[in-house]
Amino acid sequence: MTDEEIVVVLEGYKHEIASLKQRMDSVGKIVDAVHTLALEMARQTEEIKHMNSSIRQLTDDVTELKAKPGRQWEMLIGALIGAVVSAAASMLF
Repeated sequence: MTDEEIVVVLEGYKHEIASLKQRMDSVGKIVDAVHTLALEMARQTEEIKHMNSSIRQLTDDVTELKAKPGRQWEMLIGALIGAVVSAAASMLF
């Protein structure tokens, strides 16, 4: 090979290397973006877990609040029945 042919081959290699560097830069940016997305997904997963816990607690609280009026009515009816039975018993005696 002559010096001129070697220079031509080396120039070709230079262009290929430059092209590969550009591709690697692009791939590096993509990898950084994927890494950022993965971190964001991890944060969002933790937030969702916290939200699920809060929703469970709210559901329990709402269930308890729904049950309160029923218990109050039961207590009222029990008191009325007790009063009626007491009044009837006092009339008999």
